[in-house]
Amino acid sequence: MRFNPDEYITVSERIEKFYAKFPQGRIITTIIEHSAETGFILMRAEVYREPDDALPAATGHAYELRSAGHVQAGSYVEVCETSSVGRALALLGFEVRRGVASREEVIRGAKKQQAAAASAPARPERPAQTPEKATPPPAAPADAGADLDSLILQAAEELGYDAAKVRKWVNQKYEVTGGLGSLTPHDKREVLKIFTEQARPPQPRAGR
Repeated sequence: MRFNPDEYITVSERIEKFYAKFPQGRIITTIIEHSAETGFILMRAEVYREPDDALPAATGHAYELRSAGHVQAGSYVEVCETSSVGRALALLGFEVRRGVASREEVIRGAKKQQAAAASAPARPERPAQTPEKATPPPAAPADAGADLDSLILQAAEELGYDAAKVRKWVNQKYEVTGGLGSLTPHDKREVLKIFTEQARPPQPRAGR
């Protein structure tokens, strides 16, 4: 199914909604790693809801490569910063109905796929063969292409947990400080399994 970029919210809209709800809040970005030679940059965004918050309510990380595209060639630092802010605000719960990714990230991902397809060598034509009964492709896994962070937040919401509680629980269980942003995809699937099983009503036992 084709995605529609218009269905995704922009980072600027998330920022606007954040300051509308937390006018005293602040967003701080930090460069974690940067190589001017290779054009690689990794950034972290921290979101604070109140001026006296000692710890961020949510964090987000993003990386970019200067060679990734036309926009990145001239402003890969700015692109990376925007992405990290957007993910931090998403993990705080701002506009995650369509997933954690922002509209900017979705559009950049689509352009990268188009560029990769355009640069791929043409495949040689196969000789004509007698038509055979088509075999349906194997079914994709239930979470294929799904955003794990979004699924976790949705499952947690059914249990009455907001993004802040999810972050605190993750930090305690996995001994990290960045909430979901600090976990590997394997760990995130484990968290999703735990929340999903807790949200599922217990099944009555069959009588003997």
